[in-house]
Amino acid sequence: MAHCYQRNKRRTEPLHRYLLTYQRNKRRRVNPVKASELPFDVITEILSCLPVDSLLRFRCVCKQWFSLIQDLQFIAKHMDRARPLQYSCALIKQETKKLEVVVDENLKFLKRCSGLFLEKSLNSQVCWIRNPATHQVLYLPNAHESAEIMDFVFNPSTHECKVVCVGEAGFEVITVGKDEQWRPLKRPNQDVPQQHSKKALNLKYLKATNKAEGIGHLVIVIVDGNDLCLEIQSLDIWNECFTTTMVPRGFLVDLRKVLISYWKQCVSFTEIAEGKLNMLVLEDVKEHKWSRKQIPVPSEFLKDQNFPNRKASKFILCDMERLIIKKVMYLENGKKYLTSMQYKPSLIALKGMQSERAGVEVEL
Repeated sequence: MAHCYQRNKRRTEPLHRYLLTYQRNKRRRVNPVKASELPFDVITEILSCLPVDSLLRFRCVCKQWFSLIQDLQFIAKHMDRARPLQYSCALIKQETKKLEVVVDENLKFLKRCSGLFLEKSLNSQVCWIRNPATHQVLYLPNAHESAEIMDFVFNPSTHECKVVCVGEAGFEVITVGKDEQWRPLKRPNQDVPQQHSKKALNLKYLKATNKAEGIGHLVIVIVDGNDLCLEIQSLDIWNECFTTTMVPRGFLVDLRKVLISYWKQCVSFTEIAEGKLNMLVLEDVKEHKWSRKQIPVPSEFLKDQNFPNRKASKFILCDMERLIIKKVMYLENGKKYLTSMQYKPSLIALKGMQSERAGVEVEL
């Protein structure tokens, strides 16, 4: 019996030591703070720093967290703190000298705003708004067959969203979540090409920048006999109204060869003359305020005298702050140039959005 007792004692001694050690550590251990005991402001700050995928899972923690993650102010705070992500795409210059951004063989990228992407099928008129972070998509009514350009604006404060379609048929607009069909917008002097001897030589639409104003610009080259002038019809997408501005004469030499683009989110007209990049910038649309800029052009960039002719295959990159030319790219028709762009992921969900998987049956 004594022998059996000693043998059982040796077997149980390690277990006794473990239990005693566990009890001592348990007395010393500090109790963890429960989430319910933290001030809600602290919880909000912590959650606003987490990635979108985590927040989508945390919606089911409790009703309070579910409501918080859908709150407009929280969504705005989260997006301000979100780290930009890389999005792979490709640049393609079409035979029409138009530069397009494509994602794959089925769709092209049109615009991004507040973490939302406006995209369109390459094979049909199907278009949609997608949130790549939440994997949700909202399909829009099919665009008009003559639609060449699409634009959209988003208000982070109210989550109101409008999409504009520009083409031979004119302007069409849709308010997301309210309109079921595109609504036509009549622009000023829409019938000018049919009046008298005036002709519209060229049209170009500059999409609205991400500024809150939400203004897009249609630039028209009007020819009246030997007279040539540039007219800007600025569309306030939110109010659905136009403002017309005439481009001042005398600063640009040949209006047919100017490069029309944005300069610090303002419409600009650019040409190369006497070794300089001359720019005429529309600083204020409502006040019709203009300014002039000049950038010295390095001699190696002057070899192709056709630039900035719109038929040229040359694209220029400028440093807006230091007013210097950084790089010149030559793009061939139909050739893909792989690149990437940055976007900030967001929790924004438009009315009517559904999971991307639910829309796989839509014919692109």
